[in-house]
Amino acid sequence: MNGSKKILREAVKVHRCRAEELRRRLIAMGTLDESLKPFEENGFVFFPLKRLEEVHGLVEELGGELTQALFEVRARRPRSLKEYLAGKLPSSILDKLPSSYDIIGDLILVDLNDELRSYAREIGEALLRLHPRARMVLVKGETTGDYRIRDVEVVAGSGSTETIYREHGCIYKLDLRRVFFNPRLSGERLRIARQVAAGERVLDMFAGVGPFSILIAKLQPSARIVAVEINPDAYKYLLENLKLNKVEDRVTPVLGDAREVLENSYEEHDRVIMDLPYRSLEFLDVGLRACRRRGIIHLYMVSRSLEEASRIVADKALELKHVVEIEFGREVMEVAPRRSIFALDLRKIS
Repeated sequence: MNGSKKILREAVKVHRCRAEELRRRLIAMGTLDESLKPFEENGFVFFPLKRLEEVHGLVEELGGELTQALFEVRARRPRSLKEYLAGKLPSSILDKLPSSYDIIGDLILVDLNDELRSYAREIGEALLRLHPRARMVLVKGETTGDYRIRDVEVVAGSGSTETIYREHGCIYKLDLRRVFFNPRLSGERLRIARQVAAGERVLDMFAGVGPFSILIAKLQPSARIVAVEINPDAYKYLLENLKLNKVEDRVTPVLGDAREVLENSYEEHDRVIMDLPYRSLEFLDVGLRACRRRGIIHLYMVSRSLEEASRIVADKALELKHVVEIEFGREVMEVAPRRSIFALDLRKIS
């Protein structure tokens, strides 16, 4: 056992052929000491025990033997970025490390402030060690332009920024350098998809690579969805993802700006999704026109509070000569100090 620290502990000795069954049952009973490593010797496996009193019957049943043995202590893996980097970065920096980050397929996307950027390589390498299935770490930059392209910098790992992301039984192919994707809206996508009734007509005004549209089509096969996307790269992935998820017959993809695409459309939809948090109010007139009376608009916007977001949206609708009722609202995620994305479900009254 290569000189590692060893501890004498009460143990069960069992023949190799019964070892896996014993291991599972010891875990179920809560009596296996998982801080120590079992080992095999001369065809028998030795398991360390936390206590003896509960295992006598099990040992007898499996033809085992109670004994004592020297066990190697398991090296405890760090459970957080802060634990992993303790002693490797200045203590003043450790408290500023991000407590969360996004894992998208085999890529990790992390937000680092200016002070942490100096340690981006160390942070990236630590994240790869914490998540062995990931192959690359990217640092978030600004999201700009109509195409919602996020500037990203590779700080650890290598290869393509294209990946496969799985969510709620759906598969999405995407490239983080060419399209915008927010895994933190996973719960919202499921919440909305579960609301869609049989036969509904749904408009996804800013569809991206298709996460709202595809999940709705999967969960409600009789719904018909129109998915509009302006970014040609995102649209290309949308087409591919429709095929990957076998929902091409339920989702109609449209390449173009939502305002221009819907300008001469007279079709009314039961449900309209407006996932463009920083600019959704600019398109509220389009969403209201495309939504039938008593239909629902799922709108996302950035604001300081739910109350402020609700007031702004209701006032904007009145300015556009429409009345809406806000049936649901919640904070989805913080995007800056005292600024968050809020989800609002609007019932179009008139």
